[in-house]
Amino acid sequence: MQVLRRDAPGDWWPQGADVFQLLWCPNPHWDPPAPHADGSPVVEIRWRRAADLPQEPFLAPAPVRQEEEDYGFSPRPCLLTPVPLTDFPYPGELPDDVADDVERLVEETSGEDGGDVITRVAGCKFGGWPTWHLTEPWEFRCRECDTPMRLLFTVASDHTTRITVGRWGDLRVFSCPVDIRHGYEFDVH
Repeated sequence: MQVLRRDAPGDWWPQGADVFQLLWCPNPHWDPPAPHADGSPVVEIRWRRAADLPQEPFLAPAPVRQEEEDYGFSPRPCLLTPVPLTDFPYPGELPDDVADDVERLVEETSGEDGGDVITRVAGCKFGGWPTWHLTEPWEFRCRECDTPMRLLFTVASDHTTRITVGRWGDLRVFSCPVDIRHGYEFDVH
């Protein structure tokens, strides 16, 4: 995945970087190295400068899966259209009066499949709020400075883009708000 700063402006960009790249191995890793989540793809993040990238598009062949079964981690060539959006925190993280309003909005806007399009945004997004549709919320803490981490990027399963993460989940990347160089925490939810 490659995203340009002009398409997703925000305070998550390190100084001097205007290209975000997320690379992942298409094979499941049942015992991956920290900070990767169990049963998830191993991910690498790169922040780059567009001026340093080749001007001609370079499309290498997709990596070959080593396993017969596709766990939803196989990359597919696609283009995403950046769209500004507002998403909401998990209702349990909101004051009661606001949580009730958000839950009512979720019920009013859920699709035919009952999907929550308010607190569980499909597709890919920078920033915003993590979804907690499978578990109660918990806090990721920076391994360097113990600061609560914030959601940096989400790759969520989505019918429109034909992106599938695991069993229709989300790959979430959390970063330290103090210093992006402190590293990341990866979570498949």
